[in-house]
Amino acid sequence: MSNDLVVVIGAMLSFDDKRLLEKIKESKVVLICAMEDASFMDSVELFYQYEAGSEEGVMAILTKEFLSEADLPKKTKEYFNDLDEGYISAETNIAEEEVKELHGMLQEASSPLIVFGKDMFLNPRVKNISRFINLIKEHSDIEIECLGELKKDTLHVEDIEELKSFDGTVVFEYNSARNRDLLVGSAQFAVAAKIKDGQKIVVENQNREFRLDRKLKGTIALMASQTKEDSYRFKVVKITKREL
Repeated sequence: MSNDLVVVIGAMLSFDDKRLLEKIKESKVVLICAMEDASFMDSVELFYQYEAGSEEGVMAILTKEFLSEADLPKKTKEYFNDLDEGYISAETNIAEEEVKELHGMLQEASSPLIVFGKDMFLNPRVKNISRFINLIKEHSDIEIECLGELKKDTLHVEDIEELKSFDGTVVFEYNSARNRDLLVGSAQFAVAAKIKDGQKIVVENQNREFRLDRKLKGTIALMASQTKEDSYRFKVVKITKREL
């Protein structure tokens, strides 16, 4: 049975799992991520963009809403009752109305699937993020697929750590043998970084050329590299113009 609703959280499927990307294109898809997945957006019905690095907070408010009617252990109920979702919503940039809208869609779906992507498991707060995912698995009938190692820690969820600042020029660094001499970004990114299409630049001591891609939106650029992808892929970088 195919899934009539697929919610993708913290994943860039065009980089991370093209097989899954093709599989879910016929479903109603909601993407919740720090940036748009440009080659995938035609298949996305709703896109919610959160602040880079805020996956833990996103999971806290989503889990509270998704399990609002579940029979949770006393300590877990108390945790969510004390959770300041208004503050976390403001910090993550995910509106409370969007969370409730998504919950309604999950309740209406006959066979929903939530895909938790690499960005959830590369976040330094992966242990607590895994606890939220495990709560959804244990207390709901929603099918779950993880594109990373889900920690089996059964301890109670912890307080949300203060969000690290991502002020400045931000890139999404991913492993690829192609385009390692380029930095690919939107017109909005070019304005923020004060660079132009075709300009020779230095990014973190690497010589690159900026390539403008008008399909991209937002202020996060794509940076292919030889990274092992064993740490969080969104990074604040220093960009300077290369002296010819």
